[in-house]
Amino acid sequence: MSLNSLSLFDIAFVTPHGICFQQVFYTCSRAIREKWFERALKEGGWNLSIRYTPTDLKSIYIRNEFEDYEECRLVVKESLQGLNIETYLQSVQLMKLAKEILKDYP
Repeated sequence: MSLNSLSLFDIAFVTPHGICFQQVFYTCSRAIREKWFERALKEGGWNLSIRYTPTDLKSIYIRNEFEDYEECRLVVKESLQGLNIETYLQSVQLMKLAKEILKDYP
C-alpha cells in the first residue's frame, strides 16, 4: 500500500482489545493471523510503529514482512459493547473456521 506524503509516523500499543492509537482501537488480518490480541492478553502488550494520515483516522498502517504497509481498520467500539474478550476471541476463531470450510465450496 502506498501512503501519501502527508502520512506521519507514530507509536501504537497492542492490547487484548486491539491496536490502540489515540484512544481508539484498530485491527488487521496480520494481527488476527498472528494472534496478537491473544498474546497481549497472556503476555502483556507491546509498542508498534505505525504510519497514519491525520485527516483520516479510519485506518492506520503497519509495516509488513515485505517492507510494505498493511492497513489496520478502525474497530467500531459500539459493535463490541458488552462483549468480553473471551467471547470476541471465540467469535474470531469461529469466523476463521467458517472461512476455511467455505473455501472448498464454489
